[in-house]
Amino acid sequence: MKLLLMSFLCLLLVACKCDAADSLNTKLDVKPDLISAHLAQNATLSATHPAFAINSANLIVAVASACAAEPMLPGKVYYYCDCGTGAQADCVAGNDTNAGTRPSNPKRTIESAISHFKRLAANDTVALCKGGAFNSAGNLRIGSNRCGAGIACNDLREYSPTTFTGTAKPIINNAAGDSSLFDFEGNGGVRLLNLKLKGAASPSYKGNKAFFFYTGAHDVTMCNLDMDAFEITVYNESDAGHNNNIKLTGSYITNSHTLGYLGGGDNTEVSYNYWDGNGSSNSYDHTLYFASSTNIINMQVIGNYIRGQYGSTCQGAVMEAHMAVDGLLVKNNIIDIASAANTGGCWGIEFNNLTGGSHPVYHRNAVFSGNTIINGGNTAFTVTGCPDCIIENNLIINNSSVAGLGISVATQAVRGSVADDVNTRNIIRNNTIWYGPNANTGGTGIRVQIEGAGHIIANNTVSYTATSGTLNCYSYTLALSSYSFINNNNCYSPTTYNWEATRGSLASWRTYAIAQGFDADSFVGNPLFTTAGTDFKPAGGSPLIGAGNSTNKSSADFAGVTRPNPPAIGAYEP
Repeated sequence: MKLLLMSFLCLLLVACKCDAADSLNTKLDVKPDLISAHLAQNATLSATHPAFAINSANLIVAVASACAAEPMLPGKVYYYCDCGTGAQADCVAGNDTNAGTRPSNPKRTIESAISHFKRLAANDTVALCKGGAFNSAGNLRIGSNRCGAGIACNDLREYSPTTFTGTAKPIINNAAGDSSLFDFEGNGGVRLLNLKLKGAASPSYKGNKAFFFYTGAHDVTMCNLDMDAFEITVYNESDAGHNNNIKLTGSYITNSHTLGYLGGGDNTEVSYNYWDGNGSSNSYDHTLYFASSTNIINMQVIGNYIRGQYGSTCQGAVMEAHMAVDGLLVKNNIIDIASAANTGGCWGIEFNNLTGGSHPVYHRNAVFSGNTIINGGNTAFTVTGCPDCIIENNLIINNSSVAGLGISVATQAVRGSVADDVNTRNIIRNNTIWYGPNANTGGTGIRVQIEGAGHIIANNTVSYTATSGTLNCYSYTLALSSYSFINNNNCYSPTTYNWEATRGSLASWRTYAIAQGFDADSFVGNPLFTTAGTDFKPAGGSPLIGAGNSTNKSSADFAGVTRPNPPAIGAYEP
């Protein structure tokens, strides 16, 4: 645990620089359950881009491990053990006639456990045996009426049995059919820790869910959960009454056949989770789909690692949102799509107003920072309805044959009939966009279009390494007066390119924009990354070093290093 905490702090503190080899060789040894097994076999992490991928994985593991080490609450503990589908071979079941007050005399069924849960005093726990498995009939209503606002005071979690040697997380199997495993209707005050939840997804059961929150559900933390094979794993439905303080963290979510996460509510947090194979090859299905027809406040989507999709191709957006939210942070997430799955109908992160709903869409007080998008398809990142939006320190890698956009704002014009916010005064700074050798059909690095004024585009680098196709470094389709600052940017391509999509060379663009002085300090040249494709810090002698604008810089870089004056161009300081 001491080593784990040191690793966690090392990754968080801006003053600490953890060595990539140390990450690869030492930290990967500290992993719970399925996250450990999967990451150990993940060729992407071990070979393709270890620096940021390994750091992300270790943060997820650290959060999961902290929940695994969480002590029991100080109240009473009630023990349950059953030996249903997936239990260890030596499992010993309890009996519902037992008192259930000691590990040596547990009760048995999950229905009894949830019934008892409703009668717990504050700080009491219902504990399920490691190595055991519980077959549920579904729609388990669980919650606490003893916790104050903003508090979770009862736990559902694991314990080490004394009647056999149980080591694996307790399994709770959901029933087949359109049933939720857990329902929270206007209640909460619960932590669910260190469990494995197994769904019964099938084309016939679109409603098979792990969690369903509705009608003002509140104060629920889900941590270090392994959740597999649900149609929708978490449904945080806020339309009928705001849900509050729903947190999913440190968990491993696989094979959600339709949606990994749906909805949103006040103070929603989706942080440090590992997602693999969620969302189908269908443009309407997504790993993360944030949506609400009511206005919500404060949402954080931080530190998630998202791999692949449920199906052979990526269609639609991996992280999609149609919502009205005030206070949004989307930070340090990795979206990793295999090149072969990127067929042109794929998007990475897409917060837009392309919805048939009659409610307004806006993203107020929004920051998109430090995200990595690999093979994000048609467009890696796009946002609409985002006044004063900050888009900084993002790393976008395209090494597939799809001619993709890196960053694009906005997607479409504001819808006046439903009072969407105008996408205006966007700040796009210190982003790194890299097209690898397989991205040989061209692309556009950064595009700012359609609406708004006062846009700032500064300290960005766009580079292209293929030997065919045409790169448009930047695309500015608005009147020049719509931009307040465009400067200190870099672009490089060994083949045909346009600095600005419609103006050709940097010199031609400068001549066109001479009255504004745009890109007077920008330049064409090889950015000289440390190792292009895996390590995007500027190497010694890189023209990016110290070439940025101090007024319009991000305060810290991708890795949390405080930026000097003048800063480097791109997501990283050297």
